[in-house]
Amino acid sequence: MTIPPEVTEQEAVRPSLPSRRDILKLGAVISGALAVGATYDGVRADDEAPLSFSASQASEANVALPPLAVVALNRLAWGPRPGDPFTSIEAFNALGPDDATRLAAYVNQQLDPAFLAAPDDSDARIAAAAANLPSLGMTLPQLWETYFKAQNADRSRPVRDVRVATLLRAVYSRRQLFEVMVDFWHNHFSIFAWDGAYAGATWVHYDRDVIRAHALGNFRAMLEAVAKSPAMLYYLDNYISQGANFNENWARELMELHTLGAENYLGTADPMGVPTDPATGLHVGYVDNDVYDAARCFTGWRVNNGQSGAPGNDGTFYYHAPWHDRANKFVLGVYIPADQGPEVDGKQVLDMLARHPGTGRFIVRKLWRRLIGDNAPEPGVVNPFFDAVAKTFTDNWQNPNQIRLVVQQLLLGIPASGSSPAIPSPFATTWGQKIKRPHEALYSALRAVNAEITVDSGGLGSLWSGYDAIGQQHFGRRPPDGYPDVRDAWTNTTSMLYRWRMFNSLMEGAYYNASNNTGVRVDNNALISAMGGANTPNTIADFWINRLLGRPMDDPTHRTEVVRMMQGWDTGNSSTSVKPVYDPNAVMAATDISNRLRRMIAVILMSPEFQWR
Repeated sequence: MTIPPEVTEQEAVRPSLPSRRDILKLGAVISGALAVGATYDGVRADDEAPLSFSASQASEANVALPPLAVVALNRLAWGPRPGDPFTSIEAFNALGPDDATRLAAYVNQQLDPAFLAAPDDSDARIAAAAANLPSLGMTLPQLWETYFKAQNADRSRPVRDVRVATLLRAVYSRRQLFEVMVDFWHNHFSIFAWDGAYAGATWVHYDRDVIRAHALGNFRAMLEAVAKSPAMLYYLDNYISQGANFNENWARELMELHTLGAENYLGTADPMGVPTDPATGLHVGYVDNDVYDAARCFTGWRVNNGQSGAPGNDGTFYYHAPWHDRANKFVLGVYIPADQGPEVDGKQVLDMLARHPGTGRFIVRKLWRRLIGDNAPEPGVVNPFFDAVAKTFTDNWQNPNQIRLVVQQLLLGIPASGSSPAIPSPFATTWGQKIKRPHEALYSALRAVNAEITVDSGGLGSLWSGYDAIGQQHFGRRPPDGYPDVRDAWTNTTSMLYRWRMFNSLMEGAYYNASNNTGVRVDNNALISAMGGANTPNTIADFWINRLLGRPMDDPTHRTEVVRMMQGWDTGNSSTSVKPVYDPNAVMAATDISNRLRRMIAVILMSPEFQWR
């Protein structure tokens, strides 16, 4: 389309900003593909040779497989961050001459303990915001004293502080894979943190000393830390479990959600009839009786809360011997003698669950769904790669680097060993099975536009009020099963509508307080400067499509809509005739570029291409 000769320069720069309603309409047009299933064609968007893979690994969306940098940084990071020396597309591509080398270099770097230990930008930003995040440096007893025991204590302050720190780390930390794993384990050991009492008051401890301390370490050690945390002891009621009046909530969720999984539940069968795995001496699955006797093993595991015989009141773990069921138990085919001593019964149960092959399969299946795609092998299906990674998990149940080893294999494949050939991972050839969940969409958008976050005394309340409406409040899942991590759970109309509104609000500055320079700011001048002189609808659109997506849009009609955002439209004196203000290749006035750029970027953020991971 061209600008008609009769349109004067003055008319061409006439304000023609699309309204919020127009933006949402365009977002709906170009986001509908998220709900459409088709077949992946097996060719990268960067025109590399087709990558071979089995039909079971094929994506479900009718989209080209993007460059590996896009795949890796959207699944092993919270999206690329332009200009970042570790997690930009350019930084990833500089790691080696080919895809395999680059992926291995990135994964090994992200898992390197020395790399993880080095301070980064997120640490400096959290330190700078310390006055507005007062709970982050407190020990568990200090948290208990300040936010649980004190009169009129603000018991949700620690969870609000952790939420902000989580955001800062997601946006600014170079330790992106670690942050992804922290998020995974928070969701795996899910606790509703906004209870206004125990969990909220001690959430800094749960995040820092339980989840973060073990996110790439040993699963068995993490299990015990979870079991002894006041947040979990209260959440699943083990803090009141005693003797014959044991509470089964913790033991049941420990088996069903945290270790063996419902896939290994055999119902109400007689435990004496359950087959035994000869390699481990444990029953192949669990029955209700295992739950009940495991619950008895954890009686007396409680919180030192100053009540019912507790020797103190500091919120720490306390084993109360008078509440423990001293009789013998029978769990997973193992006889547990009476009177074994403090904590021994419970620790023995944790050992059995951590070394059970069913736990390895269940955890690796969840990791597959998070890091690769929704096509994780179903229980009972033979898959040599999956089976090998699950075996690594089980064989290394006492290894302090167990989780790190499993993640490395899951992403890079199984190396050849002796007469056994190497088994490749489907990671690099899987795309279009997942969309970003709401928090992932938020993090990746903030990173993509290089947003500047300055923490205010309200803990970024304006941002969270818009974000929470999407349906995935941070640490806010009420049942203990965690938020779902499959595509279909997040493609409903309400979820999509509110994430579109969130992107609009972000680009319009709704989360930024200009009077005191706090909140979330997207600098329009920086956006314009980054374009390096692009000044036509076509060149501006193509610059931002490449910068935000790392490849062309899958559907040419999506690009057309993005270009239209910069062209503008004008009805003139007619109520029926609409014409573009600018030809796609016409040089735009600086004021029009400034006025339209933010909303054009919002449309790209709404696109299905930005939502895939």
